[in-house]
Amino acid sequence: MIRKQTKLKIVDNSGAKLIRIFHLFGYSLIQNYSKVGELVLGSIFRYRVGRKVQKKQRCLALIVTVKRNISRKNGIRIRFDETRGIVLSETKKLLGTRVFGPALKEIRCGLFMRLASVVSKLV
Repeated sequence: MIRKQTKLKIVDNSGAKLIRIFHLFGYSLIQNYSKVGELVLGSIFRYRVGRKVQKKQRCLALIVTVKRNISRKNGIRIRFDETRGIVLSETKKLLGTRVFGPALKEIRCGLFMRLASVVSKLV
């Protein structure tokens, strides 16, 4: 689960390493946390020099994996070592061209069909 003031690790080549979340979107806003496949708004906390993003820049991020267990309808439970996300532009397009590491299939059913072709592995 992702809450406000959480530092989210970024796993694409947009140039951001960490973002600090300050706003949540989606249905889970009522419960005050975000899940996989939901958008969050944050600012760049750490970045690689000479890339598309700068420090303290506002950006949207899509949550790709979470550390908490995820249960599917067929009984499988999936858990990752850390929570990761992908940086998006203001028009909800991918800023990076590659995504490192796996992503969950639950993301594919949303607005982000292009992500299925960019990500290295869907779990």
